[in-house]
Amino acid sequence: MCWQGRRLRMGREGLLSPQMLWLLLWVQLCRGAAEVRLVNGGRRCAGRVEVKHRGQWGTVCGDYWSMNDAAVVCKQLDCGSAVGAPQYGHFGPGSGPIWMDDVGCNGTESALSDCPHRGWGKHNCLHARDAGVMCSGFVRLVEGKSRCSGRVEIRDGEQWKTVCDSHFGPKAADVVCRELQCGVALPVAVAAHVGEGMSPIWDGELQCVGNESLLTSCPRGSPRDQPCTHVNSTVVNCTLFEGTVEVRLVDGGRRCAGRVEVKQQGKWGTVCDDNWDMNDATVVCKQLDCGSAVGAPRYGHFGPGSGPIWMDDVGCNGTESALSDCPHGGWGENNCVHAEDAGVMCSEYTGFRLVNGSTACAGRVEVQVLGTWGTLCASHWDLSDAHVLCRQLNCRFAESIPGGEHFGRETGPVWRDSFHCDGTEAHLGQCPVITLGASLCSHGNNAAVICSGDFASLRLVGGGSRCDGRVEIFQHGTWGRVLDDQWDLREANVVCRQLQCGQAETAYNPPKPERGTGPVGLRGVRCAGHETNLTQCNTSLPESALAAGVAEDVGVISWGSRRVRLVNGSGRCAGRVEIYYQGSWGTVCDDGWDLSDAAVVCHQLGCGGAVEAPGSAWFGKGSGQIWLDGVKCSGAEAALWDCPARPWGQHNCGHKEDVAVI
Repeated sequence: MCWQGRRLRMGREGLLSPQMLWLLLWVQLCRGAAEVRLVNGGRRCAGRVEVKHRGQWGTVCGDYWSMNDAAVVCKQLDCGSAVGAPQYGHFGPGSGPIWMDDVGCNGTESALSDCPHRGWGKHNCLHARDAGVMCSGFVRLVEGKSRCSGRVEIRDGEQWKTVCDSHFGPKAADVVCRELQCGVALPVAVAAHVGEGMSPIWDGELQCVGNESLLTSCPRGSPRDQPCTHVNSTVVNCTLFEGTVEVRLVDGGRRCAGRVEVKQQGKWGTVCDDNWDMNDATVVCKQLDCGSAVGAPRYGHFGPGSGPIWMDDVGCNGTESALSDCPHGGWGENNCVHAEDAGVMCSEYTGFRLVNGSTACAGRVEVQVLGTWGTLCASHWDLSDAHVLCRQLNCRFAESIPGGEHFGRETGPVWRDSFHCDGTEAHLGQCPVITLGASLCSHGNNAAVICSGDFASLRLVGGGSRCDGRVEIFQHGTWGRVLDDQWDLREANVVCRQLQCGQAETAYNPPKPERGTGPVGLRGVRCAGHETNLTQCNTSLPESALAAGVAEDVGVISWGSRRVRLVNGSGRCAGRVEIYYQGSWGTVCDDGWDLSDAAVVCHQLGCGGAVEAPGSAWFGKGSGQIWLDGVKCSGAEAALWDCPARPWGQHNCGHKEDVAVI
């Protein structure tokens, strides 16, 4: 019976008395670990994770849920080893409180409540993301270097018992590794020594054929009379104990692009694209030493694979070193077909630029390879490659590719990588490439391009995107301010057209703190509004035309500046919906908000399909403007602002009604 109600005194000098110290220790012992259970899994050792706190059962959010967390649950429930850590309500959504979120076990804890987490009841989750666990139940590996190595113990009644090596052959070891989703068993000679253990010795014998999926399916032999001690206990090491799961990209035309395949149990299989995003692609590119991710295509973009679909509901945060380190639904657990196989496009190239030109759209080609800038050799450079680079840099198309040292001599390394673009790619990193690295290139043979994009001699600075801000013009090698005293939508539309930013929404003169301080590039301009380039407008105004007013810095906000983002969620694909409009971020009201609206946001952000469309400021109240209300998307729109809605800024809402997307 726990200590109740006794009053204890403080000792001298404010220190706790011995009685109080004993009481605190006793309270901790009485409190113990929070109870945990698995439900809706069809057996005691699989299901949705639920914990009991303050006398009430509740669930655990699947954010960052991993095999380490699952291992602790299996250990606490005496259910053997973890074989799966599914997320996204794999065993159905629970009800009641969500007690834990952002759980971060290291796998050594004895109870789930011992693991770090946000705090009891603190979360930004829905029951659609309830975490699950699948445990082996009958067999486990203990005291090894990982969950895939160690001494074999079998559940016999209410006890875990050590298995004698004379009762357990290599075929049984293969079955254990298969059941625990740890690959295949390594030869006995590779097995590392582990502790002898103190559990009772199991006196049975397993006569596995070797193709069983569960150890319980193996035929049993008669109990053995021969003596067996803990010195003779069986140790199994599986292939996954040695390191991360292999990954490769196939059918993409190069090593760093293609359909994602992982090797498990000695067999290559694919990855389902459910919830597949750029965070997952980033981890694959990192694991393959392929630079940065430039694409995460879905729906069998590189053709359907074959064989097993090993992973589904992958949820990397982008910091993992290998795809197998990311949370997923469990090896081989999926609800997919190969038409949904995930793909990745990586680029070893982390930057492209044109230098020494008179505008931002002409110059010597420089490429950043894994952080190091160097000049590109022109030995294989052609007009198709140049077209792609001009498009990538928002400089329209290539007009010419001057050779020699037209834009000056190179500095730093010279990259001899050979691009083979067909001209339709959006990014040079998406072109097939032969990587030759920094090697000899004939003197002065530098890749260069002059793009047609006169519009790139303008830029907008100080805004929230490239399509809003104060106007500057590039002339004679210098960026300069544009000043005018009668700046209106006619001039602003020309600027937006030139920058390929759509129509102008606002023409303005920036307030004093946002005005420029550099040289003046253009003073006074009058446009009819149909010009394609600001220099086609009348820029030769007499002084008398400018004398009537004060020429000031000019600015533009265009349609192309509109953006959408999700904030306050667990990643970039969940959170409160915010729209950048008229130069400021604002929210969306939840009147009529549903999954069709959320689907447009997910598609716009490259985040896959929508799972939930919560309202009522689920991810906290926003601030500033409420830009949209009464949104009614069909789900096929390319952007949220393409959907029918009330006029911009017109609403009858407060921020307590801000919408969200998961």
